[in-house]
Amino acid sequence: MIFKFKNIFIFLFLCNACLSISQNSEANSKNEDEKVAQLLDYFNNGLYKKAYQQAHALLPTFKFGKSRTNTYLLLAYYHNRYVATDSSIYYTHKALENKHNVSDSLGIRLTILSYQLLALNNKNKGLYEESKNWHIKGAELSEKHNEKNLYYTHLHDLASAYVTLGETKEALELFEKCIKFSDDNEIILGSYINLGAIYSSLLEYDKSNSYLQKAKAICEKDGFRRKASVNILINLGSNYLTRDKDKALSFFYEAKDISFKNKFYNLELNALGEIGNILFNQNKDDEALLIFTETLVKAMQLGNLNIEMNSYLMLEKLSSRKKDYRNAYNYGKKYYQIKDSIDNSITEKEINRLEVKFKTLEKEKTIKSLQIENLNKSLNIKKKEADIERFKLQKTIIAKQNENQVLQLQNGVKKRKNEISLLKEKEAVKAIELDRERTIKYIVLIAFFILLVPIVGLLVIYYQKLQAQSLLNLKEKQINEQQVISLKKDQELKLIKASVRGQDLERKKIAQVMHDSVGGNLAAIKLQFSQLSNHPEKLKLIYRQLDDTYEQVRNLSHNLLPKKIRENDFVFLIKEYVKTVEEASQIAINISIFDEVKINKLNKILQNELFSIFQELTTNTIKYAKAKTIDIQLDYLEDVLFFVYEDDGVGFDTSKTTLGIGLTNIKNRVENYKGVLHIDSKPNRGTNINIEIPLKA
Repeated sequence: MIFKFKNIFIFLFLCNACLSISQNSEANSKNEDEKVAQLLDYFNNGLYKKAYQQAHALLPTFKFGKSRTNTYLLLAYYHNRYVATDSSIYYTHKALENKHNVSDSLGIRLTILSYQLLALNNKNKGLYEESKNWHIKGAELSEKHNEKNLYYTHLHDLASAYVTLGETKEALELFEKCIKFSDDNEIILGSYINLGAIYSSLLEYDKSNSYLQKAKAICEKDGFRRKASVNILINLGSNYLTRDKDKALSFFYEAKDISFKNKFYNLELNALGEIGNILFNQNKDDEALLIFTETLVKAMQLGNLNIEMNSYLMLEKLSSRKKDYRNAYNYGKKYYQIKDSIDNSITEKEINRLEVKFKTLEKEKTIKSLQIENLNKSLNIKKKEADIERFKLQKTIIAKQNENQVLQLQNGVKKRKNEISLLKEKEAVKAIELDRERTIKYIVLIAFFILLVPIVGLLVIYYQKLQAQSLLNLKEKQINEQQVISLKKDQELKLIKASVRGQDLERKKIAQVMHDSVGGNLAAIKLQFSQLSNHPEKLKLIYRQLDDTYEQVRNLSHNLLPKKIRENDFVFLIKEYVKTVEEASQIAINISIFDEVKINKLNKILQNELFSIFQELTTNTIKYAKAKTIDIQLDYLEDVLFFVYEDDGVGFDTSKTTLGIGLTNIKNRVENYKGVLHIDSKPNRGTNINIEIPLKA
């Protein structure tokens, strides 16, 4: 079990950097720097919810890129803390996009921290190769700019990635380096635990226990190191797997319980996986099935692809062993789907890397060719100078040779006359040969055309036949498509008629219940009230009848909820609705929901109200806002439901605009649940809507 060390102390470091910048910044940005410093102070002192709420409230008001960058990074750490992986990655990239507005020193630290977050989030998703690449970038940048603490932080997590990828030798070297040169107790503790895990995997249990004992001694000095204690328990359990499985199980169950209480979700998944493997090897199939089913659900909620893939594999093996081949096939199919998606992601990254390397080599070749060309030019200049000297010498030689040439020309004239007569004879012979060759060519061409005409005719006939066949096929296809469309329309008509009949039956049922049950009870209550003065003892009977009537009305109201709310998970409905809006409006919608399990268990009436709020806000954005992007955040934290809705549209002036019917309905719905609605909007700056609904009195 590899200890996944996270540097929450980095926020203290970032806060100090922000304060130093604020002291030297311009007067008009000093106020924003102080607000960001306050947000970081909330987060570092454990006031996570307050920091989160204030960050969302302040973001639209910030004018300077530096303030937005630090706030985005704070939100990324917030979501990373609650393992909302996709949201954390989203805000990290937002921070990097605004980085160019930050001064060089702060920009370098921010980049290193962003690489750390991207590595941790990809590790949480099971993308270890991607995580390794971000750690390597972070370590190189930290070493280049002498950021010692950040350097060893990346080095430690890079070693963890090497272990996961099976590169044990490199991992051992990096962990030993962290212990020897780092000044941070957190990094040293994590290195001890990870070395214990590595030597355990190498079956060197004495070395493993030695390192784990050193880690345990550090944890005993500080009672707040619960996460490290869980890792030690998991590694000790691993050491006892081959010697005492019952003792190993006790360690893993203890690690699971501590992780669950302290919300260490990934550690809980690792402990569950170990428990499931032991139960599988002991042929306790029913218990193992429950464990891996629980692991699969939690891995899907956290977006941990690696553990999700392993859970499907183990469920496939269990189903095969129980001869449930249908489920075994389905689990195996999902396992390979996830495995293929991870492999494809890694392949694309490798292709991009090779492409960059190829372009670099091409540039080097171009530079070398230019150098050779320049060298050739210089050689050509020297060669021209030598040619000039040679020309001067040749001139003097030619002057001397001219005298001899006059005599030679006289002899040459006689010789030329003889040669001309011979050439005339040869030309006459060649003319005869050319005439013969020309005649042969004409004969060959005529024969070729005679053969070509029937071939062309056959090709034309074949082409016309093909064209007629393709037209016939096209007509048949159109007829088939029309038949399919008519069948679909008939089927849709049948479905609509069935739906109308169902609604009529449901209305008749409700009317019958209202008349027979509620109406009968109310008539009886009225009769009892008329006799109450003569029979006071009937008061209790009246109360019982009122309770019964109330219960009937309550059940009836539940039956009146829309069928889609009653029969489906709320998170599924919201995501399907968002997908429909994106396809219809071409607006990009980013949605983040946490915790999905708790939100799906909300009261159905409240779910119906929330769904109506979603519909009203998206409809307003499509009609009036002219937005390109919508960001939606729905969180269930500490018995409070937080709903944040942002768009980048035209906005409006809240001081001059009265609430319309839609927003008034939203406000009434929120106030019915004793919630709070806050609308923040200005012209040309989009709209931000925050809703908080307490779920317990």
